[in-house]
Amino acid sequence: MGCEFNTQVKLDYIQDFEMMFERMKIDRPREAAVYYVTLILDCPKEFSEFLKVAEDLANITRRPLETGRASLLKHGLIAKVLFSHEANEDFGRESYLPVHPRAVWENIKNDLKAVIAEDTYRAIDHRLTQYGESYNSNFRKYGIKLKRSGNVTLQYNGKWILYMMLNNCLEKSNNLKMQVGGERLFEEPFINYFKKFLDLDSRVQLIVDTKVNIDVAKQLKRTYGDNLDIRCFSEEISGTLRNYVLGKELAVNGIKILPESGNDEPSYVGTAYVNVADIESLDDKFNSLWQLAKPLEKEKQK
Repeated sequence: MGCEFNTQVKLDYIQDFEMMFERMKIDRPREAAVYYVTLILDCPKEFSEFLKVAEDLANITRRPLETGRASLLKHGLIAKVLFSHEANEDFGRESYLPVHPRAVWENIKNDLKAVIAEDTYRAIDHRLTQYGESYNSNFRKYGIKLKRSGNVTLQYNGKWILYMMLNNCLEKSNNLKMQVGGERLFEEPFINYFKKFLDLDSRVQLIVDTKVNIDVAKQLKRTYGDNLDIRCFSEEISGTLRNYVLGKELAVNGIKILPESGNDEPSYVGTAYVNVADIESLDDKFNSLWQLAKPLEKEKQK
């Protein structure tokens, strides 16, 4: 007989994230909330354990819960673990990495405050401490379950990587180096996440392709000054590469998966590294690309 699965999830916790996900226009917000809360609090390794919580607390069956999980992946709130290398962590068969609950809350709290009672708002804000402690215990310092050894390869939505880097920037005031495509970064909602990096007063070096909205890039440069340095490659040179280096804490090297249709959300496969030697190697490669890239053209003085 197997061991009985004990959960830390309560109905109040599910309702907290259901309200947040509704305001974020997440598909199937209740099912998504059940899966997300169970993941950050219990970190089960088997889908059957998620399903037990869903059935007992919310009367949700397998297919709707799977739909909620797919919605989280689509909207960048979880990433799927494909495989790990030289990692001591057992990811289990139900291998997903959620974004930090604080990143979710910081993104939506002002919008949510306008539509819920003040005591409800304060209660959610208070419970964020517990959510954060469970998250840090289950997913470690960087949110990928690894400490200072090994790496993990993931499939993720573009929002997931911004959420993850934002939370790590909140924890550690390191400079951030980013090589991204320009197809979405300067559009909503991505630009709001990007501005949060810059508001932390950390320096950001950004390599984009030349098809970005250069006017928006110049406006950001005017606003944030020396905190933001932008250089450009032609799309033919940059291709589908996407790279992120956060000080000596974390690096993610990825590629964009070409969408099946123009309406599909961008998807990426990338490997996250926490070994200092690996991070330094990716940092050197970024610096080489930085030297080759063309600086953003300065505006002429009027």
